[in-house]
Amino acid sequence: MRSPLAWSFAAALGLASAAVFAQDSAPPSPLFQLYFLGHDIGGEADAVTTTTSGRHVDFTSHFQDRGTAVDLKASLDLDAKGTPTRFVTKGRNYRLFSSDAEVTIANGRAHVRDLSAERDVEIGNRPFFPVDTYTPIGEQEALIQYWYAHGKPAEIDAPPAGVVTIRETRQASAEGGGGRATSSRPSGSGPATGRAWIDLSIDGVLWGRETAFVDPSTHVLIGLTTWAGNLPFEAVRSGDEPFHDAFVRAAVADRLTDAAAWLKANPPAHAGTFALVGATVITGTNAAPIPNATILIRDGAIVSVGPSSSTAVPAGTATVDVRGKFITAGLWDMHAHASQTDWALPYLAGGVTTIRDMGGEDAFLVPFRNAVASGTALGPRMLLACLVDGSGPQAFGAVTADTPEQAVAVVRRYHDERCDQMKIYDYVKPEVVAAITAEAHRLGMTVTGHVPRGMTAESAVDAGFDQLAHMHLNGQSGSDASKAQIAFYKAHGTVMDPTVSWNELGGHAAATPIESFLPGVTRLPPTLRRQFASMSGGNGDPAAIRTRQLASLKLLKDAVDAGLLVVTGTDKGVPGFSLQRDIELFADGGMTPLEAIQAATIVPARAMKLDGEVGTIEPGKRADLVVLSADPLEHIANIRSATQVVVAGRLYDAATLWTAAGFLPH
Repeated sequence: MRSPLAWSFAAALGLASAAVFAQDSAPPSPLFQLYFLGHDIGGEADAVTTTTSGRHVDFTSHFQDRGTAVDLKASLDLDAKGTPTRFVTKGRNYRLFSSDAEVTIANGRAHVRDLSAERDVEIGNRPFFPVDTYTPIGEQEALIQYWYAHGKPAEIDAPPAGVVTIRETRQASAEGGGGRATSSRPSGSGPATGRAWIDLSIDGVLWGRETAFVDPSTHVLIGLTTWAGNLPFEAVRSGDEPFHDAFVRAAVADRLTDAAAWLKANPPAHAGTFALVGATVITGTNAAPIPNATILIRDGAIVSVGPSSSTAVPAGTATVDVRGKFITAGLWDMHAHASQTDWALPYLAGGVTTIRDMGGEDAFLVPFRNAVASGTALGPRMLLACLVDGSGPQAFGAVTADTPEQAVAVVRRYHDERCDQMKIYDYVKPEVVAAITAEAHRLGMTVTGHVPRGMTAESAVDAGFDQLAHMHLNGQSGSDASKAQIAFYKAHGTVMDPTVSWNELGGHAAATPIESFLPGVTRLPPTLRRQFASMSGGNGDPAAIRTRQLASLKLLKDAVDAGLLVVTGTDKGVPGFSLQRDIELFADGGMTPLEAIQAATIVPARAMKLDGEVGTIEPGKRADLVVLSADPLEHIANIRSATQVVVAGRLYDAATLWTAAGFLPH
């Protein structure tokens, strides 16, 4: 049965009748159930009251993100014709990101306050409906109803988010209980016991394309797939929970269609056989750079590399003039959360040719990885560290294990999906950790992740962790305690994934502008720029924060000097830019520029046991390369200067990829 609050915004816009709650009604039950990586984490209750001028809607969203309460309240006023007159939202849309906006509309103008910024907007005859990120879900339903009521306009001005576009992509249906989805174009209907819907593609509410599912006859929103902190987030109308999995599968299919279209729209400048001629090649080995070098590429692999004077290029081979430039091996992000197809292009534009995803929904990750590998989608090579946590309300994701038997089953499932690693999260019990590591090692997989509650980093390594996510080095550089800790990790061959750029982004003082350490943020799409503008570590002292940061970075240099494998990884951050910042921070801590670059090339390849095929510029290796306009060995910040990228032997122009991803040019 539907919740008694399962009203439609069609009523608010005068499109259909619906029940309306009085202001003194009992607290409503959730209208939408909310899911994070498929895990039921909370709900949103929306209530409508009639006013003298139209209708007033209150939205109350509450969910738990790994034990942190995330609350948001918002309201929307509509006049008798269903035109918005005021929208207010305040709270958090994710545990790290805030919403605080107000839009007031009168006499053809709107006053917009977004955090501390204010502006006036002339509306004119343009479609106009205020929206602030993906929450509240009911506000997106109102936006969709407005779109239908106004004849499906091509664009809607939607401050403070920006300009929103909506389009119907298909009609589909599914059996209850998460049954298999079917689709037809242009029309279709589900079986009597199932659910029919229309897929809507929504751009501009936040960065990344959302999929909404609406009832074909009433246009009531029944499901939405979106992102919270760039991790998969879903909303399902109460009563339609059995169709959650079908909605996810349908959304993935839509996004893979997008990815195929992006590939077609952005063909490589060169593929097959071609040569890069004239650049200084930084091979990534400890050998000196090769000035005025030639790299010959054939069918995705490096055939030869050396001085142009002695490296033959077969007659008729296409050549690319890269004189005055510098080439490194393709970069790795070893702590990605690439839950959107939208991340693929900026990753490549920033020189990132391999990512290790550290926990998302395998319903998306597996098919997207396969699409990239098969050449039907454009993106970096994807390796998967597949997520498992203990059960309960604080769990991260829907895949859990509480007993050794459940642990073995989860590992086998992920092994069948060709996951490269297991990623263990916070609430896995110690005895379950042991079962996961034993089964993973038996099947040839390695294990990484968070140190679970009740364990130390050392006990996790003793229990079978091969790698550790985030920073697990303590004390002062050169102290006996830090030397002993590093020696322990060295004896166990532990790989360190410290996520230093994410630590900086999440912990920077409010007084420190993000552009001061991530200059590329001025080029971000507006919706992504707004997201990071709401994020800071509070009112700490910038100098003290920097002092603590440098102390941690010096420990990483000590670890490298001792022979540990320390790798770059962003834990999301800003796609492309944050990985470049990771490299820069490693150099700030005392690594040489070459060591910092190696931490993003050959060292992660060694950590993933792929150094025989990738990670350096040598004959026989996969042709993953970055062409830079300036020398990163002279100044490590030049790692930001990518002009071209080669992924699996296909050459792309970086500026073209940035533009396709919605980023501003340099």
